[in-house]
Amino acid sequence: MEDTKGNNSDKDRINICLNLERIKDIFNSLDVGVHVVDGKGITVLYNKICEEIEGISEDWIVGKDMKKLVHDGVYSESVALEVIEKGQKIAKTQKVNGRYIFSTGIPIYENGELINVVVSVMDMTSLENLKLQFNELKSVNVRMQKELDILNAIDGQNDSIISKSKEIENIKILALRIAKVDSTVLIEGESGVGKGIFSKYIHEHSNRKNGPFVKVDCSSLPESLIESELFGYEEGAFTGAKKEGKVGLIQLANEGTLFLDEIGELPLNLQVKLLNLIQDKVFQKVGGTKNISINTRIIAATNKDLYTMVEEGTFRRDLYYRLKVIPIVIPSLRERKTDIVPLVNFFLKKFNDHYNYEKIISAKAMNLLINYDWPGNVRELQNEIERLVVTSESEVISEVDVLYGDIGKTRSMDIDENKLFKENVYSYERALLEDYIYRTSDIHELSQKTGLEVSTLRKKAKKLEVDLNFQKRKNS
Repeated sequence: MEDTKGNNSDKDRINICLNLERIKDIFNSLDVGVHVVDGKGITVLYNKICEEIEGISEDWIVGKDMKKLVHDGVYSESVALEVIEKGQKIAKTQKVNGRYIFSTGIPIYENGELINVVVSVMDMTSLENLKLQFNELKSVNVRMQKELDILNAIDGQNDSIISKSKEIENIKILALRIAKVDSTVLIEGESGVGKGIFSKYIHEHSNRKNGPFVKVDCSSLPESLIESELFGYEEGAFTGAKKEGKVGLIQLANEGTLFLDEIGELPLNLQVKLLNLIQDKVFQKVGGTKNISINTRIIAATNKDLYTMVEEGTFRRDLYYRLKVIPIVIPSLRERKTDIVPLVNFFLKKFNDHYNYEKIISAKAMNLLINYDWPGNVRELQNEIERLVVTSESEVISEVDVLYGDIGKTRSMDIDENKLFKENVYSYERALLEDYIYRTSDIHELSQKTGLEVSTLRKKAKKLEVDLNFQKRKNS
């Protein structure tokens, strides 16, 4: 008699195997990774897409406990284990073998008992790489936009800084870049190079441009008053103080920019107080005990060598380094002669407009201006152009007009080392005689001024090739 029970059992096993193979074929045909674990977290099925995505073979992972795989670092965490723990659908990004994987785990119940977790797996590595590239491009775009903003600001604005030299153009770019931050700035350079203009330039292109710009000339305030002017004072702080007290210049600069010009002139005792202000953003009025908070950017300027002053003990080292977070050194005008012509034209237009003139400068006069050393820098140049516009009688500012001023005096004493002594004497006498002719109205007055006979003057003028035309200034 056949054992039908045994035959049925074999058939069931065969059917289960056939069903499992059919299920695997179905899962392998899917475009998504499928990872199935049982109720204890043991892998029972793992399709080919999962192998490709996670870089793990089916033969190796089937039968493995997910707890151990997480412990060994194969998986950063397991969605399947979290589904078993919480008994609900879980979706999250995890790392498998260094790859970003997006996994969704779904619990499978039978008769109220969790028997399997089916995890669908999607490769997110390419998406993460795209995200990283996007963020990098975004960052590059932000940087490029800032640079474009700076270039547009230079090209498109009604610029208060007239320049053609590379040195000043580079400083303008730096000034625009640092305008967007609140770091303390120290501007160094000779008197008249434009330290005040650059400080205003930084303020006007900063986020504080709508706030106050307060300039304090530390060299012009008496030492006895500078503390009360800077920090203000409370009622009755000293004899002669106002009843209601006074708000100081520092407090007036709140939410704006405080420009401390000639910072090297600040007394040592006030340097300590300024240092505390920069560090703590608080100060006390003279005669006060209450701390006042302040939100201001500080820009300092000096024509002195502060480092030497630090070494000599006349300027605090800690304050020096607090001020010099961002240093800017503005070169003298004689170091950037390409700026002279545009500056001359700018000031010429300015004073022509102001005095209602239409004067121009001759080529020879311009050449003298270019070759002068300008010890007073841009400020001296501005004053000289105003003098020329106001005093020149002709519409064309001539070489003689220029020589009538400080340039002529300096030029008279110039010595060309490539010339012989005799040649330098000739050049000196010629320039000196021209200067005297310019200052006199006729040959007799010239004789009186120089102490030379008229006949001697005529011979000397002929020898030096100088025109004795006393109307030269009017006709030039």
